[in-house]
Amino acid sequence: MASIQKRGSAYRARITRQGKSTLCATFYSRNEALAWARELEAKLRLGIYEEKSPPVGADMAFRAAAEHYIATHSIHKRNCTSETGIFKILIKRWGDLAVSKIDKQQVLALRDELLNNGRSSDTINHYFNAISKLFQMLEGDWDLVLPNPIKGIKRMPPSAGRTKRITPEMETQLLLACNLFNLPSLRAILIISIETGMRRGETMSLKWEDVDLVNRKLYLHTTKNGEARQIPLTKRSLITLKELEQIVGGFVFPITLDSLRCQFKKIRKHCEASWVQSGINPFKELRFHDFRHEAISRLSDAGLNVIELSCISGHKTLAMLKRYTHPSHQAIFAKLDLHE
Repeated sequence: MASIQKRGSAYRARITRQGKSTLCATFYSRNEALAWARELEAKLRLGIYEEKSPPVGADMAFRAAAEHYIATHSIHKRNCTSETGIFKILIKRWGDLAVSKIDKQQVLALRDELLNNGRSSDTINHYFNAISKLFQMLEGDWDLVLPNPIKGIKRMPPSAGRTKRITPEMETQLLLACNLFNLPSLRAILIISIETGMRRGETMSLKWEDVDLVNRKLYLHTTKNGEARQIPLTKRSLITLKELEQIVGGFVFPITLDSLRCQFKKIRKHCEASWVQSGINPFKELRFHDFRHEAISRLSDAGLNVIELSCISGHKTLAMLKRYTHPSHQAIFAKLDLHE
């Protein structure tokens, strides 16, 4: 009997057969999944389906399992890039090892190595999640039931939230570096990021059809938490968008993610090298995601309440919003002074 399940943006069709392996396939639309299931069921009824040998066994190489997972599961996820990167690293480590040999001790050794290399608790948990999902796939796609090596391993405690603020002086230096190296797209992206608080992926996937310059709004259809939201445009962000070339149906920022990473690293290194003041160099540990933290903190300093902040940031819980909001002492003092 066929069943269709929606997983993220994809549809998984499954045909369960008594005494035989389950047949599965993933499609981009429900209609494609239904068509595949109906055709296969018809072949099964007529007895013309050619039975294939089981694609996997306990001795299957981790490399083959991981590559299948990337091609059939990761590709449909919003975190496809990061999850694929994790699997590529795991393939280098366990590529030729049979999936049945991946056990708890292997995972603990991986955890300890990641910790020694300075990786954060959140990153290690992402590795745990990827490994666990792969073993769930082995059972779900191919009925290959193996002990999940993540079972019984405690997840790492959440990393402490970053409290770094981007000062107006730092922002000015970064934008001047964009001008120096003739990087107008990066300059516009940084301004929009620090004015709207959008995530990098949301900014990069923004299309002109999602921009309403008249009513000063951006429409985000695909977000990290799966809920669409509207972003109000500040006067500065509105001016920045009006300066860009508008291509009907095109992306607002026609730049690849790799180019963005390289360009941001270039101006960060330049600002780090140009820092002449004493004390800790504020550009040394600067990340692109810090612009989202700074944007939400500035909105908080401007007096927006938690409901208004969450509507803009997309955070569902106060706990997550607090990790991103770092009110300045000046803003707090100003409010305290009103009551004196």
